[in-house]
Amino acid sequence: MQNYISRSILFLFLYTASGICQTPDNITFHGRIVDAQDGQPIPEVLVRIAAEKIDRVYPDQEFAHAMATDIKGAFSLTIPKANQTYYAFALMALHPQYQAKRLQQEMISGKNNYDLRIVALRRTLPLQGNISGRKNVAGLIVELKMHNKSADFFRAAAPIEHVVKTDTTGNFHFTELYPIEYTLTISRNGFIIAFIESMNPQKQERISINLPKLKTLSGTVVDAQKRPIADAHIHATRHTATSQGHSALLSSTETNEAGNFRMEILETEPRLLSLEVSKRGYFTRVYENVDIDKMPSILPLKKGASVKGRVILPQNISSDGQYTVKVFPIDGQMEPSLNPLVLRRPILSKHFPVTASTFVIDGLFAEKYILYTVGDDISAARIDVDASMNPEQVLIVADQPTITLQGQVFWADTGEPVHNAIVSRSWYPWELQPYDMSMTLDRFEVETDAQGKFEFHNLTETHYQLHIRAVHVVLDGVTGRYQRTLVHKQIDIPVAGTTYRIYIGRRDGTPFAE
Repeated sequence: MQNYISRSILFLFLYTASGICQTPDNITFHGRIVDAQDGQPIPEVLVRIAAEKIDRVYPDQEFAHAMATDIKGAFSLTIPKANQTYYAFALMALHPQYQAKRLQQEMISGKNNYDLRIVALRRTLPLQGNISGRKNVAGLIVELKMHNKSADFFRAAAPIEHVVKTDTTGNFHFTELYPIEYTLTISRNGFIIAFIESMNPQKQERISINLPKLKTLSGTVVDAQKRPIADAHIHATRHTATSQGHSALLSSTETNEAGNFRMEILETEPRLLSLEVSKRGYFTRVYENVDIDKMPSILPLKKGASVKGRVILPQNISSDGQYTVKVFPIDGQMEPSLNPLVLRRPILSKHFPVTASTFVIDGLFAEKYILYTVGDDISAARIDVDASMNPEQVLIVADQPTITLQGQVFWADTGEPVHNAIVSRSWYPWELQPYDMSMTLDRFEVETDAQGKFEFHNLTETHYQLHIRAVHVVLDGVTGRYQRTLVHKQIDIPVAGTTYRIYIGRRDGTPFAE
C-alpha cells in the first residue's frame, strides 16, 4: 500500500483546484467515508490533506497531515496555524480494498472549517482464473501490469503490477484491482509461456487460459569470417500491439562454444516479434518481424572498432570516485538546451574508476566520434577521435575542476527577494545518459531560498541559460481575493563562477546584473 500512496502524492497535485485565501487560524477538514455499494462506514481509510501555498510554483510534494478514519468512517484533520497563505487543498483517501479517491476544493477567504460530508469509495475488483493445457500447471507466475495511461488517475493511486502463483490445479486469484486495462503474462523459469495483450477485471471476473504450444528456434552465431561466437546473447521480445500496452521479453539464451543456441518461444505474430543478438565488442543485430519458421540458421555478427585512451584528471578529486567517457556522433549538436523535448543523448556511456588512467571504448563503428570525459568535480573535456584509424591511444586532458553558478532573484517592482522561485538551467548533451528521458530533467532546476538565492554545483565553466518561474500575487481590493500570476524570465549567463542579481516582474528592464 505504501508504494501507491507515495505515487499518488505527486499526481494529485497536478489536479489541485485554484483560488486563494488567508489562514489566520487553524483550518479543519472533516467528513465520513462510506462504501459506495452499501453505504456502510469504512474504518482505517488513510486520509491525507495538503494545502497549496500561495507563492509556490510547484505544490508541496509531501502530505504533512494524515489520519485514519475511525470505526464510524469519520475523520477530522486540522492544519495548524502557520505563517503561510493557502489558496486550495487536495484530499486523498486510500484503502487497500477500495479504489483511491481524490478531491480538490478551492479555499474561501475567512473560512476555517470545511465539512466534506460523505465521501463514497468504490471497492477494488477481484479476478479469478484457471490455467490448463499442460500436465504441470502448479507454481506458474501470473502477472498483471497496468496499461500506460499516464493521464489516468489510477496510475498514481493504484499498484502498477500484481503477481500471484497458481495452485496445484492451475487456479489463481487477484484482488485489489482497478477498473482499467491490464496486460497479463504467464511465465515459468523466467520465460513467458502465455500472453494476453489487454484485459479489464471490470468486464470479466473469471478467465480461463489454455496454454499455447511453444515453437523452437535454433541457429548458429558467427563472425565475419564464419567462425562461431560463444556466449552471444539471444533475446526474443514480443512488442505491444497498442501504444498503451506492454512489450515483454519472451525468452533468452546464450550460444555454446560452437556458437549454437536453441530456445523455446511463445508463438507470436511476426509483426510483433523481434530477435536481438549481441555480444560485447560486436555490433548488436536486431531482426524485426520475425517469422520463427523462416528465420535463417546462421546469424552473423560484425566485430566493432575500439578506442583506447588515457585521461589526466584533477589532482584533488576523491580516489573512490569515477569518471565517465561519453560517445557522440561527430556531427552531433553540443549546444545547451532548456527544451525538455530536446535530448541529444550520447550513443554510448562507460564508467571508470578515477584510479584507472586508461580506458577502452569498444563496440564502435569505424567512424569519427566526439568523446567527452565528465564526472563529479571534473569539468567536461572533449576530444575528437577516428575509430577507423585504430589509434594506439588518445589523450584526454580533463584536469579542470568544476565551478558553481549562483545568483539572487529580486522583484523588479519592489526590490524584495523572490523566494520559492524555480530556476532551471540549460544542460549540455555531455550531462545526459543514453537512457535519459525528459521527466528526469528536474535535476537541472533548484528553488530559491528566503533571500531569493540559488546555486548550481559541479558545473563546467561555460555559458548557460536560465529559465526563472515565480508566482506574482496581487490583492484584488474589490473581491478581497488574491490573484496568482506565473511570471517567466529567460536569461543568458556568459560564464559561471560569478554571483548574479536577477530581476523579474512587470517593470523588469534589466536582463541581469553582476
